[in-house]
Amino acid sequence: MDHFPYPVSTTVLPVEVPLLAFQRLVGTDATSCPLEHTEGCLSDETIVEPERAYTRDKPIKDEDRGPYQHSTGPTVDTDSQVLVDWTSDFWRYPEKRGWSVAGNRSWWTSDPEETARRAQEWLYFELLQMFLGVPIDWSTLSRKDQNGEKKLLDSSVLPELLTQWMRRQSASEQGIELCIGDTIMEAQKQSTVERLLGRVALECNTLDDLPEPSKSTALAIRILVETLISTTYNHARVTTTETCTIQKTEQNPLLRERFLSNGWCPYQVARLWGQYSASTTYYLSSLHREPTFGGVKHHQCDENRCMTTSIDPSTYEPQHAGSSCTEPNECRMVGVCSSTVADIIRRGRIPLVKFVENVDGTLQPRIIESSAGLRYVALSHVWSGGLGNVNANSMFSCQLRKLQHLLLRVRENADDDLDRDRGSKKTAGLKRDLRASFRLKPLPQQPVLLWIDTLCVPVGSENVQARQMAIAQMAQIYVEAQCVLVVDPELQKMECKDLPDVELFASVLCSAWNSRSWTFQEACMARVFYIQFLDGYSVLDEKWHNFRKTLDSETTSDLPTLHTGRAVVNMHQQLMIDVSEWFGAMPVMTKIRSYDARTLMTRSEDWQNFIRVWNGLRTRSTTKSDDLYGIIAIMVDLSAYEILKLDPRERMKAILRSQSTLPLSLLYQDCNRFHNAEGKPLWAPFEIGTGPLHPSSGYMSLSDAGLLINVDEQSAARYSWPQVYRFSTQQPLQAPLNIRLTNDARHLRARLCLPSGANARSPTNSWLILVDNEITEVVRGALLSLSDTNGSTQLTTYVCPLEITIVASTRSIEEVEKFSENDSHHSLSAQSISFKSHSINIETGTLAAT
Repeated sequence: MDHFPYPVSTTVLPVEVPLLAFQRLVGTDATSCPLEHTEGCLSDETIVEPERAYTRDKPIKDEDRGPYQHSTGPTVDTDSQVLVDWTSDFWRYPEKRGWSVAGNRSWWTSDPEETARRAQEWLYFELLQMFLGVPIDWSTLSRKDQNGEKKLLDSSVLPELLTQWMRRQSASEQGIELCIGDTIMEAQKQSTVERLLGRVALECNTLDDLPEPSKSTALAIRILVETLISTTYNHARVTTTETCTIQKTEQNPLLRERFLSNGWCPYQVARLWGQYSASTTYYLSSLHREPTFGGVKHHQCDENRCMTTSIDPSTYEPQHAGSSCTEPNECRMVGVCSSTVADIIRRGRIPLVKFVENVDGTLQPRIIESSAGLRYVALSHVWSGGLGNVNANSMFSCQLRKLQHLLLRVRENADDDLDRDRGSKKTAGLKRDLRASFRLKPLPQQPVLLWIDTLCVPVGSENVQARQMAIAQMAQIYVEAQCVLVVDPELQKMECKDLPDVELFASVLCSAWNSRSWTFQEACMARVFYIQFLDGYSVLDEKWHNFRKTLDSETTSDLPTLHTGRAVVNMHQQLMIDVSEWFGAMPVMTKIRSYDARTLMTRSEDWQNFIRVWNGLRTRSTTKSDDLYGIIAIMVDLSAYEILKLDPRERMKAILRSQSTLPLSLLYQDCNRFHNAEGKPLWAPFEIGTGPLHPSSGYMSLSDAGLLINVDEQSAARYSWPQVYRFSTQQPLQAPLNIRLTNDARHLRARLCLPSGANARSPTNSWLILVDNEITEVVRGALLSLSDTNGSTQLTTYVCPLEITIVASTRSIEEVEKFSENDSHHSLSAQSISFKSHSINIETGTLAAT
């Protein structure tokens, strides 16, 4: 894993992987021995078996070596059978080594270390040998530990080996721009390089429950697999529109243990778990973490809640500004009049804080009313950092002084940006528009003004209505702010000046500020936000914009051209894509920019906006659960004040009713939903779930007549619409369903996401299954009960989401039989339905207001 990027500011040591596979690989020359000088490395005349070694009395036949021993790697011609043979030989390796017999793939043993050794030999060294297709000096992939006693796996040379492989591939193409790309993309539907690599990663599951060195060996194999996938797509030139999709599979326990032992909160680990590839998760687990947050350790936290960031209003107390407060015993609380704040809000204006120096040198906040032309900075923070106050609109004077100091630096930079943009149509970084009034004349000197919820949202039982009105103002407050300053306790202890961009984005990704729901909304509303660090601040907009420009430009090396969404140059850029994805996916709600580095939010397609909001909030938390509906309302351009006045069970209904279209993948989510009188789940979610919505899956139109799934020619080309299958049975549906598809030679196993012991019935005994069009073996889907047919429209009722395992026809008969064994229901036959000739209507009576 040494070839993979590693955080520069961390004190966490990298994972060391012992070099176990000292036996030589079958069919390689003398330079191919992993440990060239280690005892047990055998001569050309010897092959190591699991229990014994024997002398070879005749050379290995060419057919036993496999096609990759004589090639330059997995280049394939138009006959995909060459690739099939190439991968099949790899899966016969355990049998050749005597670890298993034909038809039995149990290659592991009862000895954990021996199992890890076999896995490393086969799934790491043999895989790499097969992929590269040339003899390798395996000694270059090893090193000794710091004490010089133990040999470790060292992949530092891997980038050079893969670069040489790409050059050999290009040379073999004899001037043809695309060779491997077309063939691999076509062969993906069968036994392709990517499928083989994905199955290799699944083989590592055998090692996950074993003690070391099994876990570290499994991690090294997974990271190698992801590196090879990235390299393969890098070589597939720009004529393909496929993206490099590295599967977000379950990570091995070593990474979870690594997170927790390095001071991570269990809630943060659960939030990141399964969201990224093994490579990216390994990088994140290597980041430096403070052992405490706000002076409190995470030992009381669990996977469902971080106790250090979720405040308890009954016990919460404001905090001093840490080391900035030199005399905490003398530091007093300073504040503003809550009734004055409430009066300004009731007039529909924004209260702002002005810093006033007293005669004695102390600082006092004063509330003023916003007006046209006033520039102010809005603060985005987490209350667990100590800046909040549940009892009064006040804070410690040391905190106020610190905020003034930070704001002066940020305002100076923001004013410089405006001057730099004056009269210019295009800037080096971001274009800030609708600022013509500022550009016509030099910026006037203005006092530093601040909006912070602690002082600008009134507290007290007498101000409940004004508080709700203030929440409804949030969009206006952050949109009209000159900039937003992000203050996070942990980030303020980090230095950012010499930090690589990838580590900067990763640190913000994992921060407490980025785990809260309100801060997501605040970031989306900001024209630009500055993140405060120990040695200054950073503007992520510019860094992200520059990175995307790099992805869209041609590389200057002899490697293939890189285009966004089509290929990945190397694992460094794949890592950057992963850790910055949260930022790029944020909807921009300012509605005042003609151009922005992030995704510009439009009102023409509600379902795409809904996806961005859902995905942005699904792994975040808030202290008051009711606030979440207000946040969603703001993000979909509704009145938070009106939504929060509704009964809690009517809030999500009202939000859904406001959308003309909704994402189709909403039906696939295993989340809390509304129920009918019989307790059966309905299609409408009661709250945001933890699973992501996928924009590529298409959309549904929402009307009083129901949810309509109708595919026209334009949308058919843009989105990956689900496969639809129809089947009939008189039996109620429960447990796993085994479904044999009669017209595409595949088998489905569907798990119904229903309460334990529940079943599903259809009045017509007919059913529809929607299967998401993902290229994975386990996909999401939905089960619909078919109630009637109106012409070409299938009238249905939603039943439940499905978790579907797909068994393709390329698998062996034994695997299909194993797939079907021990099931309580017989296999059902289903036939596909084309969206070109049918549409689906789903009953939506649940949205009616009660």
